Amino acid sequence: MVRQSRSDIAQLVPHGRFREALPKAKQFYEDERRLLAYDQVKYVCTYLLQSFSPLLHQSDVHLLPDETKEAMAGLIFSASRIGELRELQIIRSLFVQRFGKEFDKDCVDLRPGNLVSSEIVKILDTTILHDAITPEIIVAISQKYQTDFITSVDSITEDLVSLNNLGIADSDTLVRRKKVTKENPNCLHADRGESQGRRDRSTFMR
Repeated sequence: MVRQSRSDIAQLVPHGRFREALPKAKQFYEDERRLLAYDQVKYVCTYLLQSFSPLLHQSDVHLLPDETKEAMAGLIFSASRIGELRELQIIRSLFVQRFGKEFDKDCVDLRPGNLVSSEIVKILDTTILHDAITPEIIVAISQKYQTDFITSVDSITEDLVSLNNLGIADSDTLVRRKKVTKENPNCLHADRGESQGRRDRSTFMR
């Protein structure tokens, strides 16, 4: 999804269609922020799974190790902001059942003394305004896409050359694939963002 937004912007910028690129740039930043949030959730879930013993043997949240409480706080706050991850809602409900509602409210409402990390708060509670996205930012997004695309093409070409040298790929096939790749960049990246999102989301329930 992030790469697709970049691709769309890269196609609009050369024609000066900044008005059309603006909502796509906003979507690009929203998608990037969501991926960062998924990374944070993955981290706290991994930590809690690796440090599960205190959660099993202690029902008073105040007696849990600080690191465990911080991970719980991050997960609870994330669950309150990421509605599409049903797994997080289930885990949050289990925390409420075992440790009570006060800790949950402290995290969700960011009450004084809450243990939610500032990084997670910044990622999930930041609103991107249209006015904050300038034409210069849109051009930068487009240029980043072009750089990533050229790097990907070069990498694929090098791999095909190596196969050709081993007798696995013939020269005609190499030329055809190289041509198709340059003419149709979407063939490289169309599904990468979506598959990454699926991998991240599936991690939470392992």
